[in-house]
Amino acid sequence: MRNVIVILVSLLASSIAAQPLTVGVHVADPTSTSTLSFSDAPVSYINLADYAPAAGTLNKASVDWSVACSNAFKVVFLRYGFSTNSSFTLTVVATRGPFNAIAGRNDVTLTPPVSVLTGDLIGIVQLQPFNTCGTVRMMQYPGNNGYSLITVTDISNSGTLGSSSSVGPGYRISAVAYNSDPVLVRILPAAGAVQGSGAFFRTALQLYNPSLSSISGNLVFHKQGQSAAAGDPSLAFTLAPGQVFSYPDVITTMGTSGLGSLDVVTNGAADPIVTARVFSDGGVTGTSGFSEEGLLPAEAINTFRRGILFTPDDPVNFRINIGVRTLDAGATLSIAVRDANGGLLGSRTATYPANYFQQDSFATFTGLSTLPAGGRIQISIANPGTAFIYSSVIDGRTSDSTYRLADVK
Repeated sequence: MRNVIVILVSLLASSIAAQPLTVGVHVADPTSTSTLSFSDAPVSYINLADYAPAAGTLNKASVDWSVACSNAFKVVFLRYGFSTNSSFTLTVVATRGPFNAIAGRNDVTLTPPVSVLTGDLIGIVQLQPFNTCGTVRMMQYPGNNGYSLITVTDISNSGTLGSSSSVGPGYRISAVAYNSDPVLVRILPAAGAVQGSGAFFRTALQLYNPSLSSISGNLVFHKQGQSAAAGDPSLAFTLAPGQVFSYPDVITTMGTSGLGSLDVVTNGAADPIVTARVFSDGGVTGTSGFSEEGLLPAEAINTFRRGILFTPDDPVNFRINIGVRTLDAGATLSIAVRDANGGLLGSRTATYPANYFQQDSFATFTGLSTLPAGGRIQISIANPGTAFIYSSVIDGRTSDSTYRLADVK
């Protein structure tokens, strides 16, 4: 269990954005399962990565299950700690269920509601053998992004691991508890329908439901220069299992225009796959632009992750804009500009409110009037704070553009 201890210590060091309180996650592609035993029961699965970001109360949960079955699973909430000999320990906070399961997403009510503290974990107890009743679905993420613990026991009895246990680096179980609908599941940091220099920029959006259950929710557009508000333009959608829905010009379809960011919020915390193309519409001459993926809120950078953006190597024909989308904590950015050899050209600090979007020119964002050829913009975030930060580099001759998230990968 030493690997588990190291994992949990490193996870505690990171800060994620405050949202409507969630513990766990719906994976984007809930198609696979894994277990240590096909015939034993019970078996418990614990998400070690997506812990409670704050204290609060949870009253709903959604679990993706593989096979329709009665008396299939329980939902358990756990608190971890370390004993005097540095061993990993789990304390049971609450257990709800048993629940019957359908093949697909199972939305259940937690009665009574469950109170959790920052760092608490969600687990699923599979009550019957895998080969007759199925289990919770999961997904493997690249770069070992995510950890799940599987143990052959009912973890809700005492928090004690069974004789057979395994930690799966890169795996997340598809189970999430939350306190309200809808839940923010995806963010497009940049979206718009806006007149540019010599072109009109539009946003084409596609949503895909990879799950066995329908997904309903809303697209919500937050215009730049103001924090998100209840009256922001929105568009309801429903996706049948396996359905792809396309919006050729989503912001115009919403009955609005301008530059901003786009949120995808859903009931049951269901997680569609989201992709977009932001493009310059040249009419009969065609289009040019860039692709953009819908991002999980937890993918925003924070105080433990620097962001790097590059300036164009041809500052005569190219310009660069920088966009910032904060989450509930807002963000204070430390911005430094360096030339191609690493020399510091200037620095400044900028503070952005919560749930706020702003895209600025290089000069406005950095405070420098001259764009260095082939340099870099280095960004760090004070704690607490989280944000998506990106650059759009535009060819002034064609209005063609590129998009890059500020991240170090």
